[in-house]
Amino acid sequence: MAGGPRTPDASGPPKIRVMIVDDIAETRDNLEKLLFFEKDIEVVAKAMTGREALALAKQHRPDVVLMDINMPDMDGIAATEALLSQVPEAQVIMMSVQGEQDYLRRAMLAGAREFLPKPIGAEELYSAIRHVHRLATTQRRYVPTSSGAITGGESDEGVAQGQIIAVFSPKGGAGTSSIACNLAVALRQLTAKKVALVDGNLTFGDIGVIMNLVSTKTVADLANRIGEIDRDLLNDVLATHASQVKILLAPPNPQTGELVTADHLRTILELMKKEFDYIVVDTQSSFQDRALAVLDMADRIVALMTLEIPCIKNIKLFLEVAELLEYPKEKTVLVLNKADNRLGMRVENVEENIQHKVALQIANAGHEMTLAVNQGVPLVIAKRDHSTSKDIFALAKMLSSGLSARTAGAPKQEKAPEKSGLFGRLLARR
Repeated sequence: MAGGPRTPDASGPPKIRVMIVDDIAETRDNLEKLLFFEKDIEVVAKAMTGREALALAKQHRPDVVLMDINMPDMDGIAATEALLSQVPEAQVIMMSVQGEQDYLRRAMLAGAREFLPKPIGAEELYSAIRHVHRLATTQRRYVPTSSGAITGGESDEGVAQGQIIAVFSPKGGAGTSSIACNLAVALRQLTAKKVALVDGNLTFGDIGVIMNLVSTKTVADLANRIGEIDRDLLNDVLATHASQVKILLAPPNPQTGELVTADHLRTILELMKKEFDYIVVDTQSSFQDRALAVLDMADRIVALMTLEIPCIKNIKLFLEVAELLEYPKEKTVLVLNKADNRLGMRVENVEENIQHKVALQIANAGHEMTLAVNQGVPLVIAKRDHSTSKDIFALAKMLSSGLSARTAGAPKQEKAPEKSGLFGRLLARR
């Protein structure tokens, strides 16, 4: 094992320095063996207790710490909190045989970047280490204007970059695919600018069905030629909808979808930012690598919530994680989808519980939306004057111009208050 501070490697860029913390010697050795042949990763220290990990972390200053959650003297949660207070540049990946949501939440609150359930596969381990290291070394691009409009960063040449809008919900069934499709069309009709729609659900994508598009070319074709990707290849793969929205479809089957990595998505989205004014991404309900890649790159995250207890619970967890990931408050736009005052729950009560304001409500139109999906015609085209279509256009206007939106049937929303309670205890340690 290498020791001491980082020294430049004349043969290439510095390696990712990893410390393994686990009270089981066999586990430590197995993880070290898995990493031994990775040319860009080196194990600089191994610790069998939380207290030993603190001492070694200060000595070796690792980039990434693989931390077991269950240890006798000091558990991984406490060790992570203490370690990040002394070595704040470290990125912690929590490991546990337990995979429950409560463990994920506790790990993220402590400052962990990722959570890996044991046993850990080799590719999963490599991907997690490289992902969290990249997060630490890549500056996120997000520039809000004084009016709240999303504005792009600029490339080194000063060319304006397009905006990525991730439509996301931590709970399936919230309607992300339908809203993403309708939002993309609304942006195109409202601004007349270049708009692209990306199916980010690489395993079970539905954008092609909703938009009634059949194409043999998908994101997998770009991933397979990622080393030679350029605007010509991109435009060759993109399908064109009747609304003139360009669409990047998901792979035809789950097996192919699994071959598209987070790095592939980052490269593709970076190129699309040079070609389009707005890129709307239907983002998978997950905190896994590929979903996080989209959320990290997004200029705005349209977080969809419904008035169902499981969805509200998951939205609250997502907002906590978003703060731990150091996303600016303005980056997340909380939207109530399928809004219906007959569901026995007041929006004001939900806002108080999750400590976050709902920026806009989209009226419930279950029958009309289902009919539009089955017909393959977005609701904003089929029934532009429908109340739900008007709400989606209001969302498009808010995102494109930064103008404040009004909720359906409610007064103008004020700026979300400063977070308190649980959110006040969250510490940005990275």
